[in-house]
Amino acid sequence: MYPKIPSAQTVILTCLELGITNVVISPGSRNIPLAVSFASNKKFSCFSIVDERSAGFFALGISQQTNKPTIVLCTSGSALLNYSPAVSESFYSEIPLIIISADRPAYKINIGDGQTINQNNVFGSNVLCSKSLLQDVVHETDKILLSNKQNLIKNSELKIKSIEKIQSDTQNFNEEIIFSFFSKSIQFKKPVHINIPLEEPLYEFTKRPSINLSKKIIKYKNEEPDINEFKILIKKSLKILVLVGSLAPETLLKKTVSKLSKYEKVVVLTESTSNLHDKSFFGNIDQIIAPIEISKNRDLIFSSLKPEIIITIGGMIISKKIKDFLRNCSPIKHFHVGFSDAKDTFFKGVEHIKLDPNFFFKEVMINDIRSGYNNIWRELSNNRKSLHKHYIRNIPFSDLLVFSILSSKISSEYHIQVANSSPIRYLQLFEMNNYTMYSNRGTSGIDGSTSTAVGYSVFSKTPTLLITGDLSFLYDTNGLWNNYINSNFRIIIINNGGGGIFRILPGFKDNSVFSKFIETQHNLSAKYLAKMYGFIYQKKSSKIGLKLALKSFFKKSNKPKILEVKTSSKLSSKILKSYFKYLSES
Repeated sequence: MYPKIPSAQTVILTCLELGITNVVISPGSRNIPLAVSFASNKKFSCFSIVDERSAGFFALGISQQTNKPTIVLCTSGSALLNYSPAVSESFYSEIPLIIISADRPAYKINIGDGQTINQNNVFGSNVLCSKSLLQDVVHETDKILLSNKQNLIKNSELKIKSIEKIQSDTQNFNEEIIFSFFSKSIQFKKPVHINIPLEEPLYEFTKRPSINLSKKIIKYKNEEPDINEFKILIKKSLKILVLVGSLAPETLLKKTVSKLSKYEKVVVLTESTSNLHDKSFFGNIDQIIAPIEISKNRDLIFSSLKPEIIITIGGMIISKKIKDFLRNCSPIKHFHVGFSDAKDTFFKGVEHIKLDPNFFFKEVMINDIRSGYNNIWRELSNNRKSLHKHYIRNIPFSDLLVFSILSSKISSEYHIQVANSSPIRYLQLFEMNNYTMYSNRGTSGIDGSTSTAVGYSVFSKTPTLLITGDLSFLYDTNGLWNNYINSNFRIIIINNGGGGIFRILPGFKDNSVFSKFIETQHNLSAKYLAKMYGFIYQKKSSKIGLKLALKSFFKKSNKPKILEVKTSSKLSSKILKSYFKYLSES
């Protein structure tokens, strides 16, 4: 069924034209023309998610997995505002979303009608573009004319134009906006927002569309830069640091990885979310860098690691330590390679090279100079790994030990979604070779990790594991309020009774104010939530118990599973501080 309202019909037809077929709908009334039309067309995959905040992150997870825009559709009023956290994450993570908000007609805003707010540009600069469509004048023309505030049909204009001509102009404007915005989201991997004013009645449909689209797909071309100067610069350089942030699997081809691994003057640092694995590259950045800050030979070690050139690839960098280190290095040059946003993270002035990284490295890496740069990093890394293994063998049950066990016991069949705050930072300390891993690092919030993981799992050919902290899990319990969770979906919750990560920050005070308002201590458990949402539940609080639970945790079952691991926040923070001190004394 197609809506009779032309602007709503245009949205449906444009989606079909551009191949945008995944739609997350939050039930309401004002969005009925679109919701019913999407859901009744077999070419669309539609998902009903009641909570708009969860719906936004659910859609984000779908887009993350498919690399295509997902539509999120809501009714009018405050519902739209609940998309904000997911929209900002989409913008900074460069994951495409198309937000469509149904709205009251403009002449019914701010006159006392229910469920109305100012919906224009509510996301500000956190979307690539935002626009309200023009209301169709052929739908309920008499109702439009009743308003003394309407600006759609002017009496003076009617002497020159007919209603049909005004509608024709409206249709052309709306088509241009819809095609342009959808195309931009596809190409630039960013969120866009279209607001659609809809007058009642909302329940009128037709089996065949009444309009024909006149616009074609818009493509935006990138100009290829001249890289001859980079060839010369890189040829002369003795110390080149390649830092890889969040990246989709297999972005770098095997031959590119092989080429980079053979250069003495090149050091490649990878993060957990880079999804880039090679024994010649350096993961566990914090394990290498963090102990230097409290080392006796701090300045000497940092000086030996200092690069002449930084080349970044991919999205956000997790490691705060590498950011601090590179910000204190000067003078060095920073180039960002690829089509993702170039961010001046290190305060050096970044130059964006808009080329496929594989092509770039093929063209510029034409020689290697005898250099001990890679060996310096290798020696330090090997030393850290040795001390790391020794330290882990002797620690009591704590967050660090839990993540050590998880890093070696997770089934390789699973893709991993990791919540922010402690979990993603702990995983940075361990070898996670051959795992595909994602985390919402655009804004680094804890608010939608569960919803994102569930959305990702819907289209993933491999099962999904969410590793989360207690606060992140509790914050997004509505992420489980849907009918799309597969029986092979798994959640591991590390519950240390609050925001334990704050205990390791400088200036933390172990008193009632910090515990209540910063760490947010609690005694809650996921047990009854698991029961309510139909999960198989286990809780463990010992090394032996955790290892035993993991032996069967990933085995097939007829229900999804939650494993809650209880640790001590105080002990865990003490162990982590001691860990970095121990590594620094080598």
